[in-house]
Amino acid sequence: MHMDFRLYQIIFAGDLRANGQVLFDYLRGLAKIPGEHGFEYCVTSEIDYENDLICGCLSEEYPPNINSVDEDRNVYVPDVAPYLNTYFAIDLQEQRLLIQHREYPANNLNRQQSLVRLATIIKAGFLQAYGVEFDYVDTNRDVTEDEFLEVFEENRITLMRVRLFPQGRLLRDNTEIFEDEEINNSWIEGWNADESETHEVVLKAPGRGGAGDLRRSPIANSLINLPVKEILELNFWSDEDGSSSMSRTDLRKLRVQGIDRHTQPITAIDHLLIDLRNRRDEMRRFIAFRPLE
Repeated sequence: MHMDFRLYQIIFAGDLRANGQVLFDYLRGLAKIPGEHGFEYCVTSEIDYENDLICGCLSEEYPPNINSVDEDRNVYVPDVAPYLNTYFAIDLQEQRLLIQHREYPANNLNRQQSLVRLATIIKAGFLQAYGVEFDYVDTNRDVTEDEFLEVFEENRITLMRVRLFPQGRLLRDNTEIFEDEEINNSWIEGWNADESETHEVVLKAPGRGGAGDLRRSPIANSLINLPVKEILELNFWSDEDGSSSMSRTDLRKLRVQGIDRHTQPITAIDHLLIDLRNRRDEMRRFIAFRPLE
């Protein structure tokens, strides 16, 4: 049970907290907005503001994909206007915009359109609160190879995907893959003689119901010890959390546990306010550029 969020860095030379209440009041007071083909959208009334965090819900109308049958057994499309929710948050302290990364089954909705709609709404609020245009850029989480190595060392690894490069693909003479020195030296010699020009390696071991662990694989340990490589993905098991994964793609998103698309908006927003307030150090690592000191 979770929600994933994409993070955007807000470009603003100043302190967004100064007029946070003005921005919040603007967003809370918005009426429904007409969209394409007569379908409306709005920021719902559950929007809230605490600890320099504005959390809300963009709700978008879409055509129903349902049929009904009347008393005479005639099929008809009921006059119903369902809405689809996309959660968002504006962290004024960290100058980050978070938007729920979700699927859109309705054919008149998609991620890009929801982002544009929300940005247009916030833009008008920015002009009123700060007198400037609302501008934002996509981010990636600032991550080091050490984080992947820590996961590898501390968990049972069941999948590993590594990218290799033309340089840095030879094992150093002092690398220890096997305890037996003769076997170890022979392994290193054989590894370094490889001329296949392999550029990506995927290793798998039994996960659920098995005892596979790639940490016991000489191939996996050789990959880990290469001077130059990029770990793209790890699947791992722990006694506390069961199956988990870590990938470069996941590092473009922030996962919030404890809520999902079925959670009532007022509950989800309350949860977001608490969760995001306690994860500002983590959000700060999602960067497009580093601010000037």
